[in-house]
Amino acid sequence: MLSVKGTEGSKSENGHFSAEIQAAVRAELEMMLMAPFFAQSNRCKSFLSYVVLETLSGNASQLKERTIGISVFGRANDYDTGETSIVRVTANEVRKRIGQYYRDSRVVHPIQIELPTGAYVPEFRLRPGPGGRPPERIDDLDSSNGQLAVDPTALPGTEHPSFVLQSDVTPSHPLPIEERPAAGTPRSRKTLVSVALLVLLLVSGLTTYSVWKNRSQKAGPQIWEAFSHSKAPVLICIDTHNLNTARAVTSPDAQKFVDLILLRQIISLDDAAVLSSVAGVLGKKNIPFRVVGAEQTSLTEFRRQPVILIGAIDNKWTLRLTQSMRYRIDVANPPGSGSDKDPVASILDSGHPGSAPWTVDLSTPFVSWKTDYAIVARVDDSTTGVPVLIEAGLGNDGSIAASELITTGALTARLADEPPCRYKSNFEAVIGTDIIDTKPGPPHILRLTCW
Repeated sequence: MLSVKGTEGSKSENGHFSAEIQAAVRAELEMMLMAPFFAQSNRCKSFLSYVVLETLSGNASQLKERTIGISVFGRANDYDTGETSIVRVTANEVRKRIGQYYRDSRVVHPIQIELPTGAYVPEFRLRPGPGGRPPERIDDLDSSNGQLAVDPTALPGTEHPSFVLQSDVTPSHPLPIEERPAAGTPRSRKTLVSVALLVLLLVSGLTTYSVWKNRSQKAGPQIWEAFSHSKAPVLICIDTHNLNTARAVTSPDAQKFVDLILLRQIISLDDAAVLSSVAGVLGKKNIPFRVVGAEQTSLTEFRRQPVILIGAIDNKWTLRLTQSMRYRIDVANPPGSGSDKDPVASILDSGHPGSAPWTVDLSTPFVSWKTDYAIVARVDDSTTGVPVLIEAGLGNDGSIAASELITTGALTARLADEPPCRYKSNFEAVIGTDIIDTKPGPPHILRLTCW
């Protein structure tokens, strides 16, 4: 096996990989993070970026569960890794997405990034050599004495060169002048061939990256992508309503079927229509789901799978999760508060606190309603740690308008055409609709922000 000695010029100042290898790995990482498998999950993107860049910087030995939890997910220094499994769960998800990424990719990847099972240190492998051999691993070198070894079968005459970095336990010193191979000798020619092959490898990687970047120029947040890769059925959480009847108040034990189901788990027809539309989209995409009422769901259950929230006024989770977003829902005199006044629901712009809110006064006779509003958002939520899709109208007409925008593909097209949304995975929009004869008209996007 022929080899080229590593030199100080080829060694990275920050790690043990040469500058060429670092450039190729970084290009592959950036291309991977723009793919749909990763673009829709900030958790997976942050995890993969951190472990790859730390490895390139020579810090692979520090990639432990606790360190990743603190650095990537903002956990406290003394957090209990036994009770908080976010690092392990994310690592498993990253492994799955890496596999899907390379299986579905139609472009050449001179260098592949892998995350071995049971480890947090990534491996960098070169593309398969002749005969369908698996990619060979680029090992982290312990010093600047690394060698770039060239498989003899990969020299001119073979279609796919295969490389692997090796360690050299013999201290590396400049050869005495009299021992250096003269120009034109077989060793010198083979050395030049090895360097040329490495240059071709890097050029191929950069070309592939450029093509991918051009194809992804208009890529914006994908609404359903994150849900299609869930290991568990998507959780659809819908707002339920209580009937404030004398029976509900005076029932001796309040534990009968009538008390718990017929009087406390009421879903409006409009919300049921929204649920039906969402279920239809999930069914076409072969995404399993289950439906729960907002009052019967806990935060622990939310953390197990992606979540879709429908409704606002009686959906406590919509109200809670939008509080940290730019456009948040505020309800005065909410149901169950004990107030004798009807609720007043508003969407507030946290970016402009003094601006007028979008408001619906629920005390207004329904036939007099002229407009309704809704929030539509897709976000990797920090509270639950899972992707969340929100379609929440202040009134039922707002929810229907939001559902129409999502399920018809109109919102996806708008996101793809918005320059500020390129390469972003999260978005939030304020939706407005004019009400005609108590029915919602076409939805309009009043505000849109992506991050």
